[in-house]
Amino acid sequence: MFLVNHCIRIIKECNPKWWVIENPANGRLKDVLGKPNYVYQPWQFGSPWTKKTALWTGGDFVMPDPIYNSWADVPKNEFLYVRPNRPKPALAFLHKSAIKYIPEFEPFKSFVKNDADFRSLCSQGFAQAMFVSNSTI
Repeated sequence: MFLVNHCIRIIKECNPKWWVIENPANGRLKDVLGKPNYVYQPWQFGSPWTKKTALWTGGDFVMPDPIYNSWADVPKNEFLYVRPNRPKPALAFLHKSAIKYIPEFEPFKSFVKNDADFRSLCSQGFAQAMFVSNSTI
């Protein structure tokens, strides 16, 4: 948790108007930072997969409202692998080669060298919604 401690130190020293630390919802960061302020799924912001993500926030951070409240309403991507007996594709189970089927990740193709790089990418729908909801602060 060396990096997390340094992030917290930088946040305290810089005192930004708002800040966010993210980690998979089932990750270990909750052991250090406690219960997250928010948990979201990328599909709630238009990205057709699951990756339950926890957010620890501070300052005047404004969590964006979801675009979708039901998976049934989310536009689907028929090229993404769905595990047997599961209703949705999970980013955690996709290979880095799946990036070619996800248009929102096109700008990041040259940076993705392995599966971990691919799986660490943020839903662009969520990133844009977060920017908009916090741009007036």
